[in-house]
Order: sequence, then structure tokens, then C-alpha cells
Amino acid sequence: MAQAYQSSKSRSALIAPGRGKPDLAKVPPTAPPDTLLPAVPDHLWLAVSFPFLPLDALGQAKRKQPMAVYTQQGQVHKVVTPNPAATKSGIQAGMTLTAAQALNPALHAIPRDISAESDRLQRLALLAGNWTPAVSIVEDSLLLDIAGSTRLFGGIKQLLEQIRLWIASETLAPCVSVMPTPASAVLCARTGKALCITAREHIRSAIRELPARTLITDSKRQRALNRFGINTLGDLLRLPRDGLARRLGPDLVQRLDKLLGQQPDPQNAITPLPVFRQRIVFDAGIANTEQLAPFMKTLLGKLQAHLTRHHILAEQLEWHLVNESDLSHRIPVYLTQPHRDTVGLMKLSRLALEKFKTKDVITHLVLKASRFAPLPSSSEDIFSILPKAADRGRSLVERLQNRLGRCAVQGLRIQPDHRPEKAWDRCDAGETGALPYGAQRPLWLLETPRSVRVSQGQLVLGDQQLLLQRQRERICSGWWDSQPVRRDYYHARTAALQAWVFRDLDSGNWCLHGIF
Repeated sequence: MAQAYQSSKSRSALIAPGRGKPDLAKVPPTAPPDTLLPAVPDHLWLAVSFPFLPLDALGQAKRKQPMAVYTQQGQVHKVVTPNPAATKSGIQAGMTLTAAQALNPALHAIPRDISAESDRLQRLALLAGNWTPAVSIVEDSLLLDIAGSTRLFGGIKQLLEQIRLWIASETLAPCVSVMPTPASAVLCARTGKALCITAREHIRSAIRELPARTLITDSKRQRALNRFGINTLGDLLRLPRDGLARRLGPDLVQRLDKLLGQQPDPQNAITPLPVFRQRIVFDAGIANTEQLAPFMKTLLGKLQAHLTRHHILAEQLEWHLVNESDLSHRIPVYLTQPHRDTVGLMKLSRLALEKFKTKDVITHLVLKASRFAPLPSSSEDIFSILPKAADRGRSLVERLQNRLGRCAVQGLRIQPDHRPEKAWDRCDAGETGALPYGAQRPLWLLETPRSVRVSQGQLVLGDQQLLLQRQRERICSGWWDSQPVRRDYYHARTAALQAWVFRDLDSGNWCLHGIF
């Protein structure tokens, strides 16, 4: 494949179709720097196709033995992707698995994993963010808008070379193509055309020899193409638009317009998660965890810079202490609200580290944050310097959780159940909820109701008489789970306390269930 670059005053160069590593034309060393590369358009798209993605996602792309990924279509298993060793035996994508195994009985067949392929593409898309933030996933290909990155990496030639080297180290036989429109870039990459074209006027001549069936997937219209004698995209482009839309559908005309850049084709770039992970290595090792404090401040400072750069707050934080045996001790820092303040995070980290005791020598200190929240926009007044009561409460909960452990500090929440012993549950500290129906419930609910003695028609608790209020609350529930209750609840009072008692409607017994 040949490629030539001309000055911005001349037309942009067209690279002859082919596959393989670009053979970039040499520029005379006497040429001024500004004339080495053509003018870069507002958008320049680089597409990467992965012919062996189903095998690569399963970690089997580089195996030497004959292998193939298959999928089930109805009652038949069909080959999706054979590896090069299987292709040498005549095995091709689309044939039945039975026919493939007849050609090569030693063929090792693996079922397709769509989820693994998606995860693999997501990982490659995140790595592609090293060259441009505008990365999209188009079905089974990657699409990068590299127009804004060419100057940063020294031009299209250098940028293309770096991306080719990177993707070749990640997967088997990828195809990289650069085109002025996203549709043409993806199409050329999928058909194995490793092109590098920057001018839209050269798209037509570059794609005219590609098979027309690459734009049409349904068999009915493919048969129509054969009937009309249309074999290439050049044949399609020569036909009148009205007749083409009438015979093969208006969507085909729209695809051709997107290929040539005559119709907008916006792409949705993925937004990678701003994962933070930094570490410090100690040459001599540290035996006392108190000596980690200055290094923790250094890593928290880097975290704060990371959060500021991405306009986010940290929702989860954890430290990893690695010893000489490469054993990692995980120390989470519990946060009840998103944070970005280094001082506050340092205080919580110290409290979390107090519980950690080890006799091993620490060789690595790692700080990791993987959950974030967007930075809210807010305006403050002159009184905002005073801490709010809710903030003070959350701060207390955070300190207690990191000092005592998360399970040691919990809250209570209301459950949708009328039975008092099942109407509450543990929850994260700070969660709130309203009482149902406005009914008053005691804060102290006995785990097991305590019997109340009846003496001479009066309720007696200990040696004190209980005085009932006239208002009662009847609760009849639980018939569906073999734990039914039928009770009348009353507020009762003694000289020392206010109690919550009930009368069991089945047995007639009185019990104390809670204390206000």
C-alpha cells in the first residue's frame, strides 16, 4: 500500500487499497515543517476491526491447534470464527460445525461468549483513550476520532504507527483504516482495507471496488443485487438515487450518503470511568504503620488532583499494604458521603489504620478509588462556613465506622409489615424513613414480649400497676407466612415509665412489647 502526502495547497493524497503495514512515502528533508502533512479536517476517523474477536475474547486467539468458535442457530451449530490453523483445513465461517469437524476431526470447538466479547471491546476502548478521548464502539469494531490528536503525536504518520503497534500487541491480525467519515472507516477496516485517506473527495474511488453486499445484510436484497448485476459499491454509486431507493430501500441510499460524508453521522463516544490507583514502593520496607502517614498524604494529594481534574468526588476508598511475600492487606475507608478533602480523608484513613496490626515489613503502599460521584454545582453564602447539623452527623458516623468497623454502626429503617417485631430492619447509618400511618412506636422494642400479670382485674408490671389508655390499635397480620398475630395494643403508664402492651386475642394473655 502506497501513501503520499502533499502540501496544503495541493490535493490530499489517496492511498492505494491494500492490506498490511502502510508504506509511507518519504518527504524530502528540505521541505518546511508545515508542508510535511496535509491539512487535517475537523474530523478524521480511525477504525479498528478484529477478525478474531470471538477467539480473542476467550483467550484462544494465539493457539496453534485448529480451533473454532461456534454458535447455535435453531437446531444447527454454525462456525463463527475459525483460527488460522483451522482455516488451512478449509474451515470457513458460516459452515456447520458438523461439516467443519468432518474436514478436520481434530478441530477444537468452543461456544461463543457474547458477554466476553463485549468486555474485551470495552477494555480495548479504554486503552484507546490514550490517543483520543473520542472513542466509540461500533458493533464489533472500535472507532476513534483522531483529528484533534495528530499534532500532539507529531502527525498522522506517527500517530497511525503508534496505534498500529499497540493494537497488534493486544490482538491477532487487526485491521486499521483511516478515513474522513466514520462509516467509510468502519467499512474499510471490516473488509480488510488498511487505508489512510484524509480528503472526502477521494472516498468514492477508494470504496468503489468493495463488495456491495457489505452494505446489505438481508438475503432478499442480496438476491436482488445479483439479479440486477450489482457486484461492487461502484456499481451502486453509478445508479440513479430515486431508482435505487425504490428498488432496494431508502435506507441504502442513506448509508451511501453517510459513507461519502453527504449526510451527518454522529457517534456516541464512551465515557471511561476515572479509576484511580497509585502506589509507593519502599526500598527498605516499613515495619511501623505509623511511619506510613507522610506517604499516605502524598497519595491522597494525587487523588485530590485526580478528582479535581475530572470534576468528581470519591465515594469509595481503600488502602492496600503489601508485604515482602506479596500478600496484600486491604483496609477500606468507609464514607457516608462523597469526599474530595484531603484533610478529612487523611483523618478517616488514620482511624481505619488503627485496627490494622502486623509484624510484616510493608514494601508497597497502594491507594485505590473506583467509585465516584459527579461534583454538584452549588452556590454558598457567607454563613456556609458554619458546619451543618447533617454534615456533623455524617462526619460522626464516618469516624465511628472507621474506628469500630462498618458493621458496628448501623441504622434502623421501617419495613412494610404491620407486625411490630417485623416492621423494622437494619440499614446503613443515615438512612431515614417516616413512620407508617403516623402511628407512635416505642424506641425500645423487646426482642421477646414479656408477660404482664393480671391481679384483681388490674395489669401489674413488677410491683407497679399499669394504667391503660382508652385508645387501642388492633393488628391482625401474618396469616400468609405461618406467623400470624391477632393483638390489641395499648399505651400504658406506671409511675416510672410509659409502656406499650398488647392483649392476645386468641389466648387472652397480656404482654409488654416495648418501652417509650
